[in-house]
Amino acid sequence: MKKGSDASLVKRLWPFAKPVKGLLALAACLMAAEDLLPFAGPHLLRRIVDALQAGMDLSRIHWMVILLFAAVAGGAASGFLRAVAIEYVSATIVHGLRSHLWRHVLSQGMAFFHKRPVGELMTRLNTDVDSVNRLLSEVVLDLTGSLLMIVFGTGYMLMVDWRLALCCLAFLPFMLLVTHIFRLQVRDNNRRVRQELASLNTSLQENLDGSALVRAFGLRDRRIRSFAFHNGTLRDTWFQNVSYFSYYFPSLNIMTELATAGLFFVGSSLFQSGTASLGTLAAFSWTMGMFFRPLRELSDRITNLQQSLAAAERVFQLSDEYTAIPSGPKLFPKAPEGRVEFRAVTFGYDPDHPVVKGADFTIEPGQTVALVGATGSGKSTLASLLCRFYDPQSGVVALEGIDLRELSGEERGKALGIVPQEPYLFPGSLCENVAMGREVSRERVRELLQAVRLGDLVDSLPDGMDTEVGERGARLSTGQRQLLSFARALCHDPAVLILDEATASIDAQSEQALQEVTREVLGKRSSLVIAHRLSTIRDAHLILVVSHGEIRERGTHEELMAAHGLYHRLWMLQSGAA
Repeated sequence: MKKGSDASLVKRLWPFAKPVKGLLALAACLMAAEDLLPFAGPHLLRRIVDALQAGMDLSRIHWMVILLFAAVAGGAASGFLRAVAIEYVSATIVHGLRSHLWRHVLSQGMAFFHKRPVGELMTRLNTDVDSVNRLLSEVVLDLTGSLLMIVFGTGYMLMVDWRLALCCLAFLPFMLLVTHIFRLQVRDNNRRVRQELASLNTSLQENLDGSALVRAFGLRDRRIRSFAFHNGTLRDTWFQNVSYFSYYFPSLNIMTELATAGLFFVGSSLFQSGTASLGTLAAFSWTMGMFFRPLRELSDRITNLQQSLAAAERVFQLSDEYTAIPSGPKLFPKAPEGRVEFRAVTFGYDPDHPVVKGADFTIEPGQTVALVGATGSGKSTLASLLCRFYDPQSGVVALEGIDLRELSGEERGKALGIVPQEPYLFPGSLCENVAMGREVSRERVRELLQAVRLGDLVDSLPDGMDTEVGERGARLSTGQRQLLSFARALCHDPAVLILDEATASIDAQSEQALQEVTREVLGKRSSLVIAHRLSTIRDAHLILVVSHGEIRERGTHEELMAAHGLYHRLWMLQSGAA
């Protein structure tokens, strides 16, 4: 998104304000009353002073004093009700905006998450959205209120005495010019503050996630220096605002004092000549305070406005970024059997540098196909294409003869189950991590846990299946997390199972348990197995050897060993290492 104007950013919030537009209109009316009623004060003060000079009856003066108190109380009540109304409006808008942004983020393709650090996304979803909340509740209406006070004050002073009004207003153009320059400078600086804050949060998130590695590799001092750099940059960027305030406030104060001096100089002359009453001077003295106070407060209002606008700009920049892979309309005509086809598939994260080149193979129902090859050869990318994390630049990936681009995402999700190399467990219980929000009976979950050799573990736990797994499954071993991930993949009985180096990082005992589960399960469904240890895929129906994105060899274990090619060399290397 290009840098938007202030008005365009505020305008984009309007769709989220529509549900409470009536309450917003009420808040605007209350704000007008809050800003207009205080001007009854100097007007009544003028009449009271002139009445006292003229010797008017005290009973009438007392009524004017009561009206003065009523005007002040009415302004205060309007302010209270306005604050309540606008807080509700702001909360509603931010709720809608955050929900929209969250749905938008979850709908994006994997390319979006690969180029966006988690810390940056967290900053935009939390800190930036909260700042947008202030855009209405603390900024727009407060800033509008300040401007209304200036407009009402100008009108009232001109109505009472244009000569005294000109003394007060003579410095207004200079004040507005200084304020405009200040606004532009603060806007640019606050945009940089938001960027540096996102970098700082990203650094925090990376260091916390990798805390074990930081300790293991003795990186503490280096990570402290890295954090200090980001923290210092944020501080220096924020301190840049100090230089702007250093000229803004003194400039306003000098012009305010000069205007006040001019008022009393001209006012005293007019009073002596009899062309201005004492009540008029008293009213102007009160009005000048009401007139210049919002001018001085404009700095804070504008600072908050620019912070909120910078945050809104980043929020809508994220909202305008679209990398979602659209779901197709087609459904399976019958229950899927597990037929998978790769037809001349070519794909690259950078289209100019493909990492999969002309992949062409078929997985028949109930067949196990294994992908082997060196790290970075393109094995996991083929699995990602089957999950439709990405779409190929050319060729077709089909399930049951239907191009994945034409197949409903819900249908694809039901047909596929995946066991990743590094399983991710959500905070919650064992049962919740297997069911993953799906309608699954506890009996079914227990059966799955028994099937993946976790039955004994569940029985040994005080809370059984309701035992909390901790953050990212920290209370379980790596092997137990992998077995639990296997149960999760089998929960909806998928037609195709994808094992992405599922045994690469687990101990021998867990690997044996997983291999037993794999042998029991793979014979019942189609499977795509990515293997680092060739011994685990020896019985596969078809083995594909991938090198530099191309399928160089294919066949059974016996056929590939007889060919004395890449597979044979890999097997011999692993056998020799063993």
